[in-house]
Order: sequence, then C-alpha cells, then structure tokens
Amino acid sequence: MKKALFPLLVLTMCLLILLSYFSVIDLSKAQRLQDKENKQETIINKEEYIYKEELLNLGYKIDEINIIENKISNINVKQYLLNEKFDYLIDFIYSPYFKIENIKRYESYYEENEYTPDETVLYVEIGLDIPFYEEIKEIDNHYETTALVNKYNYITNDIAFDDLVTIEKPYSSDGKRKIREVALKPLKDLIEAAKKDGVKLYVISSYRTMKEQTYLFNNSLKKNGEEHALLYSAKPGHSEHQLGLAVDFNTTRDSFKDTKQYEWLKQNAYKYGFIERYPLNKEFITGYGFEPWHYRYLGVDIATKMFEENITYEEYLVKYDDK
Repeated sequence: MKKALFPLLVLTMCLLILLSYFSVIDLSKAQRLQDKENKQETIINKEEYIYKEELLNLGYKIDEINIIENKISNINVKQYLLNEKFDYLIDFIYSPYFKIENIKRYESYYEENEYTPDETVLYVEIGLDIPFYEEIKEIDNHYETTALVNKYNYITNDIAFDDLVTIEKPYSSDGKRKIREVALKPLKDLIEAAKKDGVKLYVISSYRTMKEQTYLFNNSLKKNGEEHALLYSAKPGHSEHQLGLAVDFNTTRDSFKDTKQYEWLKQNAYKYGFIERYPLNKEFITGYGFEPWHYRYLGVDIATKMFEENITYEEYLVKYDDK
C-alpha cells in the first residue's frame, strides 16, 4: 500500500514545484509591468511639454506640472520657473489676476502676511507689496476720466486742463470751485436728487493746482505731524483733486460720517457716476484714511460696478481694466 502511494506523492510534489515556479514567473512579470508603468509616469515626452524634466528635477509633481503646462506658456516657464521651485505657485496660478512675471513678489508677500492666495495676487497687482511713495510713476492719461492718481501714480506740474468749469452756487459753497466739464452735470444732478430727498449737499473743495496742493500738504505736516499728514493729505502731484474729478462735500470733519448726507451719498452717489474714494477699512489699499466726504467721478458704469462689489478703484482696475 505504501509502495503504491509513493509515486503519487512524488507526482504531487512535482506539480507543487511547477506551480511555485510559474507563480514566481507571473509575479516577476507583474512586477516588471508595474515598474514599467511607474517609469512611464516620469518619462518625458519632449513633443508634449519640453520642460517637464526640469520641473520634475526642481521638485514639482506630475499633476502640478500638468497644471503649469495648461496655465503657463513654454516661453514663460523658461524665463520664470526653471531656476527655483515656488512653493505656492499652484495656489496662485488659479487667480484670475495671476501674472507669472510677479511670482517672486507673490511668494514674498504671501509669506509676510496672512492673506489668501487670491488676495495676495490681487494686492500685489495693485502694488501693495511696495511701500507707498516708492517706485512712483507719472501717469500719461491725465485727461481721461479713468486716470488713476494715488501714492504710486502722480500727475506732473505742467498739466493744464482746458475743460475746467465753475461750480456755481448753490452747488458749491463759494460759487468759485472748478471741476472738469464731464463731471459738472452729473454733480448737479446728484445734488438735486439729494435735495428732493431732503438732503442738502454742496461742494467745499474740488480742483486744485499743484501750488494749492503743495500748500495744503505742507500745512498739514506743520499742523498735524508727518504720520497724520501722510494718511489724510496727499503729497503734491498725488492728489485726485489735481485731476479736476474729485470733490469734497459739506465738511471735512470726522462727524460727517454720522450725517444723513453721508448715508445718502453712500447709497446713491454711484447712480450719478461718483464713488466714495477712501472708504472705511480700505486704508491699506488706498493709502488714505477714511474720508466720507471725498467723492470721485468715474462714470455710472464703473461706479455701479464698484458699488455692487464694494471695492476700491485700485481693486477695480486690477479686476476689470484689462478685461
């Protein structure tokens, strides 16, 4: 009986050995296939995207490189991204205001502040990563109603507007103030509309010459000190009043914020093309303290957009000027 079983045992052992052998072969083959697949993930298709290898070497992942490929041209990748890895690039890249040439500024500003990636891109495009009154530029569109004058942009002394008109009484306090012609009728319509609602408005300050702005700024320095002057008064050439499109209503006292005049302006000025230029809690963007009396003419379309989104003119220009 035992002798009869022996050949059967031998045969069984042989079959087990063969099965183990082929299993090892199958496992080895499967491993080779997996290794091939893994290798294919990092194979660089030069025709598909010529800088994948360089970006991989910098530390970017395949999925990040695919995003970069879709968002940034080869030319810009070569110019801005091949020398160092930017840790927050993918966070910034989805912002509609993203510009690859400013990636280093985005990274630096993001690390120094607690803004979201989208806020960081927006604020850098405004220029807020640069201290006020540094890297200033002369504007070249001073005759346009959309001209931007602030702590980064200035108007020169030799600009003369030939369309200045007088704001007569009762629309101005002394009947001598001037404004650009394009803004006069909207201003009068605004004041008349307020009057119908039982609100009295009149202009106490409008167009200023360079000489007048110089006097006002120096006087503020002397009277209130540098910190206050820089927050509530513009250096010569940097005042919107010099564009002939800005007005101050009724009084420049802080108490104006608590009046029905201010409440009416907040809710209605945009309908006539005027915007509150230096609103509360936007000082870090505009560079100026809250001025509830200061309004700027930009036209109804822009003013309405700004009112609806509760944004400053600096924010508007980044969001929509190139659209």
